[in-house]
Amino acid sequence: MYCPVCKGEFREGFTECAGCQVNLVEDLNDITEAVTGEFLLCRACEREFHEKLTNCPGCGLKLIRAVLHDDTYVFLEESLMEYASEDQPGGFDHHDCCVEIDDAEGVVLLESEDMAMMAKLQEILNDARINFFFKPAEDNKSTLGSIFGGSNPMARSFPRVIVRIEDEERALNLIANHPELGLFDVPSELMESEDDEEDDDYNDFEDEDREENS
Repeated sequence: MYCPVCKGEFREGFTECAGCQVNLVEDLNDITEAVTGEFLLCRACEREFHEKLTNCPGCGLKLIRAVLHDDTYVFLEESLMEYASEDQPGGFDHHDCCVEIDDAEGVVLLESEDMAMMAKLQEILNDARINFFFKPAEDNKSTLGSIFGGSNPMARSFPRVIVRIEDEERALNLIANHPELGLFDVPSELMESEDDEEDDDYNDFEDEDREENS
């Protein structure tokens, strides 16, 4: 018997891993048993689902069985970047555009922990037939942060959407003013014009003048 989390081997008669608090399984390569605390996980969006689904309703990626242990996802089955086809409910046809892009050929289009935005970005790129590659946070190597130690915020890595270098300009033009992304929205408090500021200064002056004359 084996623990699906720490992969430890146990003698016959044991049913649970004392360290991981999950039930043991017979075969690590083909886990047919329901594991304590397991759920369905979208590796791209890092969203957990407890209802019976086959694909992520946000990005269309095939869900996999997983458990959470020490703030780390442990996969109970092989993780494949398989997306739903258009005829599946809530699915997107990513097969033509979600491709493996070599680091030497690609450039980071967007890096963010906002998974809803990242899923929408992938949908937009797919609709425009621009090849892209989604790289989860766990696949990113931290360099700058490691200088200051692993607990430093700079050591964190975030999910990335990568496009080919030759598609970068087109992709940036596509998403720059896309209403559903709002990447470059200016906060309302910064939208005040100089005239508004002058009016505020004038009103403050009038208030002070009235107080002096009263």
